[in-house]
Amino acid sequence: MSIDPPAFERTVSVIVPVYNAVDHLGACIASILSQTHQRLDVILVDDGSTDGSGDLCDELAAADSRVRVIHQINGGIGAAQNAGLDASRGEYITFCDNDDLMSPHLIERLLSILIQTDADMSCCRWWNVGASAATAALAQHADDPPGIAITIDDAARSYQSVFSAALRRLRKQELRYFSEANWGKLYRAALFDGIRFPPGRFAQDVAVAMDLYLNMRRVSSCSDRLYYWVQRGDSVSHSLRSASYYHDIVRAHARSFEAALAHRILPARAYYGLTALRFEKRSVRSSADAALYRSDRALVRSLAARLGPMQRVRCIAACMIRQAEVVVYNRTVHRRR
Repeated sequence: MSIDPPAFERTVSVIVPVYNAVDHLGACIASILSQTHQRLDVILVDDGSTDGSGDLCDELAAADSRVRVIHQINGGIGAAQNAGLDASRGEYITFCDNDDLMSPHLIERLLSILIQTDADMSCCRWWNVGASAATAALAQHADDPPGIAITIDDAARSYQSVFSAALRRLRKQELRYFSEANWGKLYRAALFDGIRFPPGRFAQDVAVAMDLYLNMRRVSSCSDRLYYWVQRGDSVSHSLRSASYYHDIVRAHARSFEAALAHRILPARAYYGLTALRFEKRSVRSSADAALYRSDRALVRSLAARLGPMQRVRCIAACMIRQAEVVVYNRTVHRRR
């Protein structure tokens, strides 16, 4: 009879897509290498950086044998994540954005609850901080005691239904909330068998979210705030607002919408995602943009027509609440520095 190795002997691959992050990458990788779980396989994917980030990746790898570097021509975050997945050696996988930070206990905590509950994924909460406050916040909360954890066996349904901040707090469902972001989560590597991110897309995480959640038997979600999502005015999510950007969002949520319906799940989050169509319309600058918009508009209308009357009412209500929350977010958190 085989005996599973203890948690501290299990290798976790940490995939970090890197693009022009020379000013932030050092702190990010320092937070990863300072994990209390030391058996790490840190993969830095230099995605065609032009600011010296590639050289810094090589220096970090030379200083710590747990760090490996992949250099490739620029293909976008999806292509970088795929390169990391293809090269990963760990039984478990997590991701970190190249300008964010990890609490020193993140991997140990997520691995512990994943193993204890025999889950396919574990996840934590996060701090949403401005760049000027991130390092101090990490130091202040580095030794916060562990919180509570719950086990969820319908991850895809939770992903689609629990996304409004107001409603999930009112219903005390915060731990059932999953974002499409891949950071702050620990996955069994086998979940990615046959799943890769679409390269060259802005919404690469949304495009595969339902595939991943539908593959999960069980998820362990904890209240610990262990990931530091650092807000910077020059990040991709803050700066890119072209028609093709919104086209990618619409198409990714359309795929999520269809997957939800196929599994008899109300596609409430996907319905909200499809409202990016109105921003795509405002961003049309060329005949090619206009053609994309017309195609997306037809697609959105055809998907909405597949909802029953009560399904549509529920989706519209959740959408309106979420839109109000986004207005508040954009005027507060999104402007942090």
